[in-house]
Amino acid sequence: MTHFAVRIPGEGLAEINGELLAVEKDGSVHEAVLDRLQRHAQERGAAVEATVNDGPAGAHFVLQVAPDGSSRLLDPAERTDTTGHAPGPPPGHAPEPPPAPAPAPAPTPTPVSAVAAAVARARAAATAPPGPVPPPQPSRPLAPELADRVAHINALTAAGRIEEASAEATALREALTRSAGTEHPNALEARAMEAYLAHLRGDHREATVLALSVARILCGAADPGAPAAIARAAAAWQRLEDGRAAVIHGSELLHMWNRLRGLGRLAPADERLARRVRAQVESLSACV
Repeated sequence: MTHFAVRIPGEGLAEINGELLAVEKDGSVHEAVLDRLQRHAQERGAAVEATVNDGPAGAHFVLQVAPDGSSRLLDPAERTDTTGHAPGPPPGHAPEPPPAPAPAPAPTPTPVSAVAAAVARARAAATAPPGPVPPPQPSRPLAPELADRVAHINALTAAGRIEEASAEATALREALTRSAGTEHPNALEARAMEAYLAHLRGDHREATVLALSVARILCGAADPGAPAAIARAAAAWQRLEDGRAAVIHGSELLHMWNRLRGLGRLAPADERLARRVRAQVESLSACV
C-alpha cells in the first residue's frame, strides 16, 4: 500500500512527502490534506496510508484513506509489510510516479465536509485524554488490624479528606516496610494506595513513581498482579506534564511489558495499552 508522510506545522500549512500543499483561501488545511490523499487513492484505485504529524503539540497518528474519501485511524499493529515486519519510516522524497489514473469508483467522492469530519475523528482519537486512574484492589484478604486501617483511610478518602488519607497511607506503608520489608504484599498494597491518593490530590509525578515501584517489584517476581499494576502506573503516567520525565518513565513501562510479553503474560488489552504508550513515548522523544 502506498504510504505518505504528512506534516502540518501550523494552521494553514501542510506538507505531503516534503512537498508544500496549497490551501485555498479561507479553506481548511485538514480538508485539503484529506482531499489530496483521497485524490492519490483515486489515482491508484486503492486505499493509501499517511503518517500524520499534526500541529505544534505533535499529535501523531496513521490514517488510511479510501478512494471514496472514507478514512480510519490505524492501530500500529495493522501496519505490516508482506514479510510480517513493521515498516520503516515513510520516505521523505516524492512518491513514485502513479500508474495511469483509474476512474473514481461509485459512489462519487465524499463531500469535503465529511472529509473534514474524518480528520477531526482521527485527531480526537490520537489526542484523547487519559482515562481515570483506577483505585487499587487488594489481591488477597487483609489481616483484621490491617483491614481496619485501610477502612479508615477509605473513609477519609470518601469524605474528601485526601491529605489526611495520604498521611495515613504513608504512615501505614512505612510501618509495614519496617516490619515486613519493601516487597511484602501488605507493604505493596499500602504503596499502591499511597500512589492512588497522590493521584487524587493532583501530584501525578509522585503517583507515577509510587505506582511504578509497585509494578517493578511485581513484574520482577512474575506476580499474577503485575499486568494490572503496570496498567495503573500507565494511567498515572499519562498525566505527567514534564516531557522528559514522561519519556523516562514511559520507557520503564515498555521495558516491563516486554518482560511480561517474553513470559507470555500479556493479554490483548495489555498489548493495546502498550502500543499506545509506545506511540506516545516515540512522539515525546522527538520533542525533548
